[in-house]
Amino acid sequence: MSYLITHTDADGVAAAALYTYLVGDNHKVVFVEPYNLKKALYRVYKKRPKHVAIFDLGLNADTIDFAAGVVELLRGKGAEITWFDHHVWEDDWIKRVVGTGAKLFIDRSTCATGVVAKYVTPTRPVDQAFVKELVDAVCGADLWRFDHRLSPFFMRLIRRGDTDEWRLHIYETLSRGVIWTEELEDKVVKRFEEEVEELSKKPLTRILEKNGVRVAITLKSQKVENSILASRVMSIAGADIAIVVDRSGKISLRSRGFDVRKIAVALGGGGHKTAAGAKIDIPIHIKILGMLDNDIILKYVENIIEKHI
Repeated sequence: MSYLITHTDADGVAAAALYTYLVGDNHKVVFVEPYNLKKALYRVYKKRPKHVAIFDLGLNADTIDFAAGVVELLRGKGAEITWFDHHVWEDDWIKRVVGTGAKLFIDRSTCATGVVAKYVTPTRPVDQAFVKELVDAVCGADLWRFDHRLSPFFMRLIRRGDTDEWRLHIYETLSRGVIWTEELEDKVVKRFEEEVEELSKKPLTRILEKNGVRVAITLKSQKVENSILASRVMSIAGADIAIVVDRSGKISLRSRGFDVRKIAVALGGGGHKTAAGAKIDIPIHIKILGMLDNDIILKYVENIIEKHI
């Protein structure tokens, strides 16, 4: 059995789908957030797969040792490992993963879907027009270029809170060579409407100013994609950095000029210079109090972030 381990966002889902479209469909798909990569790798390892392909998932200081170790164990059992990513990797991480015999493809000039398109050789007849359109649409959304007509739609097609069943449905649709359907159109139109209504409200925000940097911290919305919410919060607050906080402790960092990846790495996460993420531990009493007053959670996160500005 072949396993595909991929990020939960549209780029991750599309990258895995494009891989399947190019090489065939005998795969089991696992959707995972970066901070759960270790658990996902171990679960897959116990299945003794013949091949594992990983998409749109970078490493960080907390995951490199475990990830490299599991990849080495998989290689020892004869499994083939291929890894496609566009995030920032340290040279030492690259050497360790490549040293296990895994095939690693990192290209920061494109999105993960674009990496698959560039480095995977099709093993069956494919429609290159479909491949190009999918890459352009998804990369336009993931890299915030919006230079394809479907990019704004793909940005809203998959949200963090969506079920894996919905992600699998998108994966199966794209892997058949179908880039868009009426069902997807209806889903996105509904989300556009919800988004406009939500963005008309002023979000609760805490402002942190330190060392000449202005940071806006706000709570995640279930109806607005994190990057869009962060952009609005930065505009309203005149901030250099926006941090979107999930009650579970997941935080998304966005900036128009500052290297937020450094903050994410310090918190055990990673990502890109202008878009990164991490997960912090929020004590249970803070979570409980935060149910009564949202500002309590934001204040807790502010105190942690302040140490890393």
